Amino acid sequence: MAKKTTEKDVLIVRDEKTGEISVVAGLNADGSPKRTPAKAENAQSFLQFDRHGDVLDNFFKNFFRQCKEPSRFGFYRFAADQADKLMEVMKDLLKDPEANKELLAPHKVDTSGYEKQVKEEQTAGMPEQKQEGQPKETQKQEEMEKKQEQNQESPQQQAQGRRGYQPIDESKINWQELEEKWGVKRDDLEKSGDLNKMLNYGKSDLVKVSPKFGGEAFELDARLSFKKDGEGNVSLVPHFIRKEQKLDEYKEHKFSDEDRKNLRETGNLGRVVDIVDKETGEIIPSFISIDRKTNEITDIPANKVRIPERIGKTEITKQEQDMLRAGLPVRDKLIERNDGRKFVTTLQVNVEQRGVEFVPGTGRSPRTAQTQEAKNNPTQGQAQGMENSAAPQKEQRRNTWTNADGSIRPISKWSGVNFTDQQKADYAAGKAIKLENVTDKQGFHATMYIKFNPEKGRPYRYDTNPDNAQKVAPSNESRTQVAVNSEGKTNEATKNLKEPLQKGQTAPKDDKQQKQQEKPQKRNNKGMKM
Repeated sequence: MAKKTTEKDVLIVRDEKTGEISVVAGLNADGSPKRTPAKAENAQSFLQFDRHGDVLDNFFKNFFRQCKEPSRFGFYRFAADQADKLMEVMKDLLKDPEANKELLAPHKVDTSGYEKQVKEEQTAGMPEQKQEGQPKETQKQEEMEKKQEQNQESPQQQAQGRRGYQPIDESKINWQELEEKWGVKRDDLEKSGDLNKMLNYGKSDLVKVSPKFGGEAFELDARLSFKKDGEGNVSLVPHFIRKEQKLDEYKEHKFSDEDRKNLRETGNLGRVVDIVDKETGEIIPSFISIDRKTNEITDIPANKVRIPERIGKTEITKQEQDMLRAGLPVRDKLIERNDGRKFVTTLQVNVEQRGVEFVPGTGRSPRTAQTQEAKNNPTQGQAQGMENSAAPQKEQRRNTWTNADGSIRPISKWSGVNFTDQQKADYAAGKAIKLENVTDKQGFHATMYIKFNPEKGRPYRYDTNPDNAQKVAPSNESRTQVAVNSEGKTNEATKNLKEPLQKGQTAPKDDKQQKQQEKPQKRNNKGMKM
């Protein structure tokens, strides 16, 4: 990138937990950076720092003095007068900071010095008597804060602790208006338990609503939720039953064939995708599901979903947690409830559950699961009813690519190319890994992506990154080469060449190959004229 020559810089901030990318507009009261959407049209809101002044130093000192989670944010700077040119470039690079580490290095702000300085100031400024008496004073202060919180917060807020979570304020709801407009009564929602769900940002079950159109009331089934506007006012949102979705796209994310298949089979997309918030322009990694009761497509930010370490008495392994965080299903998981009942099911993140669900239609008793598995494997079925020492070996052969608990078994290389430690971890977590200089069947080097395919139960090769299917895929320099040399496919521009294609080749490379390509074409033309 061009060397900065202007006198003022702006800061881009990346929320390392959510992946959200914004521009710094100042500091909030709690010390967290005040952010504005990373768009050139918002340039007037950007906080500009004179590179030779003290504004930047004061900003980061106050940030580390007040912010409770300073490590959550990463900062990058670039020239203010190049904002319109570099904004989109920086946003693209920051989608994957690790992969673009070298390009981002000149812009990365090293805040370690500010953090160290603030800690030293706080330690040096603390009187000795206060240090000696700190435990009692701190304990008293914490007790006072707890009492204040108990007086101000509802039980639900106390249960959530200090994470900033606040349920919807019921005093902001105009129940009389809702009853007149929709026929919705508070008492009915409270008796059914739906009110509590709705006040905590969930949906009710299907209920009867009576909206009025042209002075006439119509009775319809719908799920209900509440929505807050920027001023804190609360309105009712009905989710009516819809016809089956076409599943073309959702919030500008275009569904692939595999996406559509997953949504129809399980109701869940099966991966985390980036969704753009139209109001703020933020890129939010999110899960997508279909509401099975209304056929509505819904989403939830990935950072708002908690992956459990245990369900009932059953432990969820680290690899299984990584699979669930990636949106992948954990199939044939044996679950033991606290009451001792056991069953086999598929686990996956679902938007409506706001967490991990038992995918409907996959629950079976352990005995039924074993019987079905034997039917799918006739050799094992013939041996059922007696203890066969060869059974574990068959099981091991059948699960070459997965572990006994259904998690992805790590592999260390593919087509002779060894994986790095990071690639091994990414593959086991269900992510796509990029391999370069893989030798194809004709002996030329190619570039490809490897990812575990849950449907096929094995690793699968892709020409483009399957994790970025929702984005505009970059041109793949090896796509044509692999298709022609290894898969027996025909490329119109090179179909008459005698030699195999080389890396990146999509057309004749010299005059000799050009003549090979054109010569049969001329004979065909003559034949057609005759």
